[in-house]
Order: sequence, then structure tokens, then C-alpha cells
Amino acid sequence: MKKLFCKCCVFSLMMAAICAGILLLSVREPFRPMIASVTDAQDFMDESGMLPVFERARQRDGTWQLVTGDSICRQMFAPLEKYNPQKSVLATNAALMMPGQFLLAREYLQNHPETTDIFLIMHPLTLTRTFDLEWGYRYAAMTYVETDTYQYLEERTRKAMEGAYGTFFLNRDVVWMIENSPICRKIGLSYLNTHGKVYEQSHPFEIGDLYVEKLYNLCLEKGVSLHLYASPVAEYYREEMAALAVEYEETKMSGLFPDYMREIWYYPDEWTEDLSHFSGEYAGRDKLNEILEQAYGRTLLWEGLQVADPGAY
Repeated sequence: MKKLFCKCCVFSLMMAAICAGILLLSVREPFRPMIASVTDAQDFMDESGMLPVFERARQRDGTWQLVTGDSICRQMFAPLEKYNPQKSVLATNAALMMPGQFLLAREYLQNHPETTDIFLIMHPLTLTRTFDLEWGYRYAAMTYVETDTYQYLEERTRKAMEGAYGTFFLNRDVVWMIENSPICRKIGLSYLNTHGKVYEQSHPFEIGDLYVEKLYNLCLEKGVSLHLYASPVAEYYREEMAALAVEYEETKMSGLFPDYMREIWYYPDEWTEDLSHFSGEYAGRDKLNEILEQAYGRTLLWEGLQVADPGAY
């Protein structure tokens, strides 16, 4: 019996060593795609896309205005960056959530002392996002940890994330493995989907309200003007926006930006395939320029904005 026990222990240690070796190889080229293929984890090979944006925010590039927000903002404004050398367009997506927008803007302000304005462009539904078990972890929580900005979140936010994902999944080494190893990401996200718990907000704008206010106060401290605008909204959401506007009036944001919900620009559902981003002819630059003028024509955001190469005029 003693020999059997020893053999089992040796076998277990060998298997553990083999598994550890496979995991270590799964983050290295050229083994990474090979192991992903063998373990059917090819769907987990993609990059988060958030880290390069934070890296850009930390680079002193001579800009003094930041345009940031969700993926609708990115679709509209990112191509215009080359015509507007004063603006850095660091729009990401809705899944980064408002805490992530705050952290991104904070990094930009830390490295751009001459900043005068931050333009935050967010769909109202983006401001209601919470820490869910898929995108909330993959694009929000992991990004906060990987960029070493997690510490700048409010304690209540960190507690909310710990309640949703557990402290183990917010450990930097664990997050690094999930980011870089497709098999670890597959296992980790599968575990979270089974055992995690979506954070339930006490108010639709609970998280968004806290971090818009934090960003406003940070800008105030640094002598920077913060501007909050809604991304264009499809007609499909008009009734939902009306109900959400009532909730918005209960937030601190409404005192800082009273016109945010009132000045939403609605467009026909036919202009979009996913009820968020413009598609077809409306995704073309000429149409997007017209949309920008209609949505923001009376704002500081539009003032002085170049929508084409000045040399073309």
C-alpha cells in the first residue's frame, strides 16, 4: 500500500509538472497558437485592444485635447485625428465602462500637463453598464489590473469587482496568464461564467455617476474643462431613453451636465445594422461628417473640428 501511495504521489507530481509546463509554453511563441489549436482555444487568441490605448495616453505627443468614449465615438472621431493635431482620440468601447474612461483620462492628464479640454462621448446605455461576467471582466477588470491603474479606483468599486469575480481573478499574475494564454483564458472565463456573480447596481447610473463626477473633479483640480456628450442614438431606443432620463435626474451628473439626456440626437434605425454603429453608406466619411454636424453642431466639440484634410479646401 505504501508503494502504491508513493507511486500515486510521483505520478501526480509528474502530471502537475506537465500541466505547468504546458501552461508556461502556452504564453510563448511559437507554442501559443499550437497549444490553442490542440486545446480548441483558438477563439481566445485575440488581444484585448485596450492596452495600446493606455500606452498612447502615457505618451507625450503634443496634443492638448482628449476625445474619448465608446466605440460609436471611435467610429465617428478616430479617422479625424490626423486632421486635428491638437486632439488625441483615445475612444475604446462600452465594455471598458466609465471607471476605465476615468483611468484612461487620468493617465492622459498625468502626461499632458497642457491639456485644456476632455470630450467624453458616451451612449447613455454605456453609462449604465455594470461588472458582468463576460465583457465586464475581459475588457474592464483585466484592463484596470494590467495597466496598474486598479489602485486609483474607489474602494467600493474594488469591492464590487471582488464580489463579482473574486480576488483570485484580480491578481496581477493571474490576469497576465489569462491575457496571454488562450487556454488559461478559456478556462478562466468559463469558470467565471459558471461561478461569478454580476454586480447589481443600486441605481442604473450608480457606477457611471461616480466616475463622471470623479473625472469632473480631477479636471477641475487641473484646470481642464470636461465636456460630456451622448453618442447618437437609434430611434429604437427613444422610449427607453425617456425612461432613463427620469433616472438621470437623480444623479450628480445631472447637476454637472443637465443637458446630456436632453440633447441626444436620434437617427433612423435603417442607418445601423446593430442599433449602435453606423453601417452602409452612413459609415462613410461624408455621411459621418454630416452626422457629426447635426449631432454636435452647436457644441465646443464641433467648433474648430477639421473633418477633412485642410489642404483639400
